[in-house]
Amino acid sequence: MEWPVGIAEEAQIVRMGEVPLGSPLAPEPGTFLRLDVLVGLVAVPALLWVNPECSDRLLVLTNGAVAREESKSPLEVFQRRTWADQFHAHVLYLSDPTLRPENDLRIGWGQGEADRYALPAMAQAVQYVSECLDVPSHQHLYYGSSAGGFQALQLAARDDGSYALVNNPQVDWSKYVSYFPRKAAEYAYGTSDVESVRQEFPDRVSAAKAIEDLGYIPKIRYLVNAASKNDIEAQLSEFMRGVKSSGSRLADTKVDISVYYDKALGHWPLPKPRTLAAINHSLAEGNS
Repeated sequence: MEWPVGIAEEAQIVRMGEVPLGSPLAPEPGTFLRLDVLVGLVAVPALLWVNPECSDRLLVLTNGAVAREESKSPLEVFQRRTWADQFHAHVLYLSDPTLRPENDLRIGWGQGEADRYALPAMAQAVQYVSECLDVPSHQHLYYGSSAGGFQALQLAARDDGSYALVNNPQVDWSKYVSYFPRKAAEYAYGTSDVESVRQEFPDRVSAAKAIEDLGYIPKIRYLVNAASKNDIEAQLSEFMRGVKSSGSRLADTKVDISVYYDKALGHWPLPKPRTLAAINHSLAEGNS
């Protein structure tokens, strides 16, 4: 089946530049709005698509690994941008502030820098945009795969009432392929000793630990490929340990772990048709 490119490919992009929290925001339906939300010392790169047909839900998408190009800033990469008009919601794309032109990182897990932790700023950027759109937290769905899944879990845990859909997420990025965590730790914390970063900032490294500490366990649908060794043995295991440590606080929370097997895909996320279907199903189901 061929999926249409859709109007998102041709839609006009309105560029606002840097926008402090609290500034008025009046995006036009059917148009992309590119803005950098200023939250303290962190500028959060964002791309907003206002759906002219679905005004009561907000989908927040976060980037996985980014293919670096000399001609393009990583801060201008918004993965799945061309799918925008196929989602049944407004769509807010967030680019990881950790990935900057002056470094060569492909994955940053929303770490920012030691004194400029990006994930809390990203969470505040979501709240700012959602308030401008008048979409309440219980209608916020966070989606991401791989490193994007880590960010989606962290952001949902900071948005009381929201829910999350993740595909092969890094629940604990220190347990991912060693090269990438070392590079991220060197940039964000000035050391290649990933374990020391994990000991000092456990909630920044493990989404399970962050969920435990923040006290809100979002409704989560967790899609994982049993053919991907790291995703099953390291990441899902870390997630389950976090779930068990949360104990009775899970009583009112639904955690759905869906395991599939696809040797050809491995760590790659599900193909576009299946991802679209899963996201739109979660949007329709809501946080109920």
